[in-house]
Amino acid sequence: MLAIGVIELLSLLIGFSPSASIEAALPGVDVPDLEAPELSGAEVGPLSHVLSWFSVGRLPFLALLVIFLTGFGLSGYIVQWAANSATGSALNPWIAALPALIGAGYATRYLGRWLGDIFPRDQSEAASRSELVGSYATIIRGEAKQGQPAEAKTTDLRGRTHYILLEPGEPGMTYSAGDRVFLVGRDKNVYRAITRLTPPQE
Repeated sequence: MLAIGVIELLSLLIGFSPSASIEAALPGVDVPDLEAPELSGAEVGPLSHVLSWFSVGRLPFLALLVIFLTGFGLSGYIVQWAANSATGSALNPWIAALPALIGAGYATRYLGRWLGDIFPRDQSEAASRSELVGSYATIIRGEAKQGQPAEAKTTDLRGRTHYILLEPGEPGMTYSAGDRVFLVGRDKNVYRAITRLTPPQE
């Protein structure tokens, strides 16, 4: 954790930020809040479940990594202290690592959510999501109906891939995996789309 901070500080002196580089290399993922009641009917894939659980998208990647490492270290100390108090000896490090990983996971989830509410992501991230409106997307999982979003994949103007939830903007329409649609609006975490497979002729 200290090494990450030192590297980040030194790199800023020469005008290079590892945080920004990692953020640019990672695909942009519009992670839904799986506990939100308005998304209770959405078909969300395993990747979105995992990313949402670990608060990915609420804080920068390196901030979440620091939280995870800190949680892992503190949980490990607590586990070994409890084992030493109960049995008089410490656990094998590999055995102690298992509950420490669980503690780190929960620390990342809840502390990441809390800090994400206090320090929201910068406006460039919001702008990146907003500019997806007007682009094409491909359904990759589920069946999209009004009130029942499905997962789709699209690309922003910077060439970054985004995995989003969308539903038809046209009454009675249904989109299935493989369908290519045009994004025309956004309501919170759900995008609205219409069937428009070819761009208009000039």
